[in-house]
Amino acid sequence: MSKGDVIVVGGGPSGLAAAHRLSQFGVPVRVLEAADQIGGKMRTSRRDGFVMDEGAFFVPTTHRTLLATAAELGMTDEIVPGGFTMSTLRDGVIHHLDGQHLVRSVARTRLLSTRAKAGLVKLVPELIRARRATYRRMASAGRYDTETLSEWSRARLSGELQEYLTETTMRGIFATSGDTASRVDFLAILALFAGAKLVAFKDGMGCYAQRLASDVKTELGANVCCVEAAANEVTVTWIDRSGTQRVDRAAACVLAVPAQTTLRILPGLDGWRRDFLRRVRNGRLLVLNVGLSRRPSLESTYIQVPRAGHPFLTGILLDHQKAPGRAPEGKGLLTLAVLDSWSASHWDDHDDDIRAVVVDALDHVLPGAARHIEFTELRRWRQEFNTVGVYQDLGRFRNLCENDQHIQLAGDFHSMPNLESATISGRRAADRLLAGSVLS
Repeated sequence: MSKGDVIVVGGGPSGLAAAHRLSQFGVPVRVLEAADQIGGKMRTSRRDGFVMDEGAFFVPTTHRTLLATAAELGMTDEIVPGGFTMSTLRDGVIHHLDGQHLVRSVARTRLLSTRAKAGLVKLVPELIRARRATYRRMASAGRYDTETLSEWSRARLSGELQEYLTETTMRGIFATSGDTASRVDFLAILALFAGAKLVAFKDGMGCYAQRLASDVKTELGANVCCVEAAANEVTVTWIDRSGTQRVDRAAACVLAVPAQTTLRILPGLDGWRRDFLRRVRNGRLLVLNVGLSRRPSLESTYIQVPRAGHPFLTGILLDHQKAPGRAPEGKGLLTLAVLDSWSASHWDDHDDDIRAVVVDALDHVLPGAARHIEFTELRRWRQEFNTVGVYQDLGRFRNLCENDQHIQLAGDFHSMPNLESATISGRRAADRLLAGSVLS
């Protein structure tokens, strides 16, 4: 590649955002993606008239940078309002909360006892602190990153609020336990959903990823082995889909891959940041898409399943309520999320065995739903989780990244992992290159 060109390693939301940003300014870009298609957690597949998002579930209106990027791409008419009825299972009963009128809905719900509702006043300071838990201010939220969510909840909230609010929210939104998640993760969830509405890409997350990549060259099945910076260029060594090793040179590189992959392929990274990235946990998540011949008679968009409701099933998304056209008329589409620790333990199990166990869990929460299954599609994907203490050091990590020249880091580890954070980190990596001298 000629001087002034950029190689982006990673074709997920962060890498594609960086590539699109650079392309906007006339920089020739090539994306190297290890998978057989781009998108990462924004992949979408189709089957028999069903449109299935394989990874990320939600686009809240607080994803402002992502939605602004979609508008730049001319996709405004392809973003549609989504359903926002968040429900929670308790003692076999599904309790609904209207996400657009949350305070009124919480006041009326029978999910929580009167005493538990009175205890919600203890969360008011958290709502205020949550203002710090956005991408731009996340480093300042590090002061609260001293304990897990479960430790914080046990010290301040009733057992009922622990079980059906903090723990269930962490399970339902992030498919992980409050025993391992930071208190800051909960603040970030509050920041994402408080006052937000839900929207969706009419044709699935994947259409946004495809549009982002439409103006850049992409190599699929490209496994990058090493990224090294010399005096005036970057050398990227990679294996193409035929098994041939290739060496490319460019003026700069954006490395938009998980933390552990960054450690493996970037030998020149300084020791402090290597230690920081080692503390980012690369988790495993199993997700099951379920096509139904008949829709459940529920108004829910998403059903959160507490630990008391099921040990490893954390949530059920009713995709046909998320956006129109996700399932054929009269049919239903569900996405079942499974706890990360259970997913890790059963990652290598046979697909049929996993399907059988997860379908049984579905029938436990929605009795009779399994009788109407037309098909199931099992997905395996990775999700990064920040261990306690990572947010405390995030400001220093970002400051060190500001000083990079030829190789820019982007990805989930720049904040709480979500599509908005990934988009911002990718765009900022591109902006640092554009502001420097390496592309001139």
